[in-house]
Amino acid sequence: MPNTNDQTAAVVADIQRRADEATPPQPFDLAPEKSVVVRTLRNDERVDTTDLESLLDQPRRPRGTALLTDPSDFAAYVSRLATTSTTVWADQDNLKVTATFNDHANGFSGGWRDHQAVLKLKHDEDWKAWLRRDGTLMDQEDFAEHLEDRAHTIVNPDTATMLEIALTFQTRRNASFSRGARLNSGDVQLAWSEETTAKAGASGRLEVPAEFTIAVAPFFGLPATEVTARLRWRIREGQLGIGYRLDRPDLVHRKAFADVRQMLADSLDAPVLLGAAPSLEPFAL
Repeated sequence: MPNTNDQTAAVVADIQRRADEATPPQPFDLAPEKSVVVRTLRNDERVDTTDLESLLDQPRRPRGTALLTDPSDFAAYVSRLATTSTTVWADQDNLKVTATFNDHANGFSGGWRDHQAVLKLKHDEDWKAWLRRDGTLMDQEDFAEHLEDRAHTIVNPDTATMLEIALTFQTRRNASFSRGARLNSGDVQLAWSEETTAKAGASGRLEVPAEFTIAVAPFFGLPATEVTARLRWRIREGQLGIGYRLDRPDLVHRKAFADVRQMLADSLDAPVLLGAAPSLEPFAL
């Protein structure tokens, strides 16, 4: 059986040997080119890598993604950081534009593609409100409230005329409508009648424009564009359903995106390509 004193002496001797072999700490001058430390561990010959980039005064290279929502701000940001390796991609399906600052420079010099700026286009609130009710028949009161809420976007007829029409619909919310007709002028005439509390009948005709024009911007940060809205109505059992149909809002939407692309192409040195940006995964191993 081993002697305890001998075991203790062996442990102490091993500790002393390790202490003698140990290299005392040396000063380390941290710099970008020396911020990755690679060493081989003695016991299992394993390679250990330590990245000290977070201790540097600044990163070794730019990377990350900036998210912007205004086209003008996006153009200013990209202009400040763009290099000869910058590419700009306009993704119409996802309503975004991506600038990749460190894209591939050519067929032989690859880029990491992990430094980007993204313009995420946001729909204007007025545009969303008009689209939300597009093609929907409402009762007079709902239609009147919608006209009042968005009167500032109506350019023809003028705002005062449309507000007057909205007020007329509100005052006739208990009326029974019998028919509608299109006049030679193109306007629509709706015939109504109602019974007052005194049981005396009242009737009349209400003329409203067959179409009107709104000025809205599909995306935040763009100038307003004019869109025609055609009046739609239906009378069933005296109840009037009334609404509108926007004239090809899909084309208005597509043109607005094309305008953003053209505006960026005029502002930036880099071409603005139609399509999705390259993958952030630079290499597949």
